[in-house]
Amino acid sequence: MKTRTPLVMANWKQHGSEAALTDWLTSVSAIDLPEICRVLCVPLPYLAKLRQQRAELQSQVQAGAQLVSAFRGGAYTGEVSAAMLSEFQVAYSLIGHSERRQWFDETASARRGQLSALWQAGITPVLCVGETALEHQQGQTCEVLMRQLAEVLDGQATAGPLVLAYEPVFAIGSGKPLSAQSAQQMHQQLRLMLKRWYSAADCQRIRILYGGSVNNQNAGEYLRQDDIDGVLVGSGSLQAGAFNALCHAVVHAVTPLVPA
Repeated sequence: MKTRTPLVMANWKQHGSEAALTDWLTSVSAIDLPEICRVLCVPLPYLAKLRQQRAELQSQVQAGAQLVSAFRGGAYTGEVSAAMLSEFQVAYSLIGHSERRQWFDETASARRGQLSALWQAGITPVLCVGETALEHQQGQTCEVLMRQLAEVLDGQATAGPLVLAYEPVFAIGSGKPLSAQSAQQMHQQLRLMLKRWYSAADCQRIRILYGGSVNNQNAGEYLRQDDIDGVLVGSGSLQAGAFNALCHAVVHAVTPLVPA
């Protein structure tokens, strides 16, 4: 039986408004789900509103960021440091989402610096990895995932707290997710790969999320797998009702049945 607390992350990407955030957080916070950890990754301009609303609602939903600078501070116009994120009580930050790699040419060096900056600020990185459709078809998935881990984790002074998010690029927003069984196989391989940087005990504590066309219909099946510890949800998280249904499905999947 898994002992890792399931993590459900909503990634709003470039969506939302202050009004939408207020409505969403009010609805989601009204439901008490202590069995799981819920995180909302909003666009950076809404972090102040998220902090305010979380305090007013005494919300259990934690704050997440979608990106962070590799630099502590300085003449880097447009960048937002990990220390700045900390002021808004950000607990988690995504690193290396495939959309950042694809559309903004984020390099391995940048991701390596982001990871270090988050550790120094006490924020847990959520490192995203995943192969393209071509790499998947050519049987290169494990090779690609190991390379993506190594180019970020190699050379770090220490290995700090970490969450992994496995997102096969071809499944993101496609409506064609991996089967739960296929995702489990890759999560199991990722946990084995982590032994290069973490102790066996730490590898068992690290949560590995699945992302890629996750919704309230399939989330529960993913969480029933031994090595899948949560989900990273994009468009399926934008509506509070759908997100609440997804969270209920996760709780149902991970809560042992009590005999009548």
